[in-house]
Parts: sequence; structure tokens; C-alpha cells
Amino acid sequence: MRKEIDGFLEHVVVDQGTASAELVFPATFTGFKGHFPEQPVLPGVCQITLAMVMADRIRGCRTQLSAVTNAKFVSMVVPEQPLEIACVLSGDKLTANLTSAGKRVAQFKLRIEDA
Repeated sequence: MRKEIDGFLEHVVVDQGTASAELVFPATFTGFKGHFPEQPVLPGVCQITLAMVMADRIRGCRTQLSAVTNAKFVSMVVPEQPLEIACVLSGDKLTANLTSAGKRVAQFKLRIEDA
């Protein structure tokens, strides 16, 4: 799934422990299958995986999640919804903010390590 998500990233900027990007999850994205058939919604695990893809970009190597220290899901993400993600990595702590049209969608505080 990481490779699929990484392929959606556009306008990626990585600079000294930070990264930002724009993306759209198409209706054909694997994560929407079965979640939910009548009204597809992007699962939280896919949003956290997106943050991990950004951590990979910042570190320049594959990372793995060691802990979710905080996760706030503010609104649903649906197919074709434009998103922006901004991440800051400090040591092993990654903070990720996911927005759409300037409004917060989700915020994560994760602990990561090299895979």
C-alpha cells in the first residue's frame, strides 16, 4: 500500500526534517475497497500510512511505526478529495497534519524507527 500511496504524491517538498505534499486518493484506491461500499471513506490506517510515506521521504530510507502517540481524525476523507500533508520530524517523533481546502482533516503524532 505504501508504494501505491507514494505514487499519488505531487508537489513534494522535503527540507531539513520537514516534508509537504499534495495528493488525491482516486476512487480506485485499494484502501476504499470495503470501507464502505455505499459511501467510500479513507480508513485511518491509510492516513497514518500516508504519514509514514512522508517519513520515508524525510529520512531517505524505509521507516516503521513504533507507536501512535496521538491521533485526531476530524473529518472524513472521500475519493477524489484534494489533500495536503505537512510533516515535521524531530528525532524519532513525526508530527503530521492532513488538511483539505485549508481545513484540518487529521493530525498524528507518531514514533518511528528505521525498518
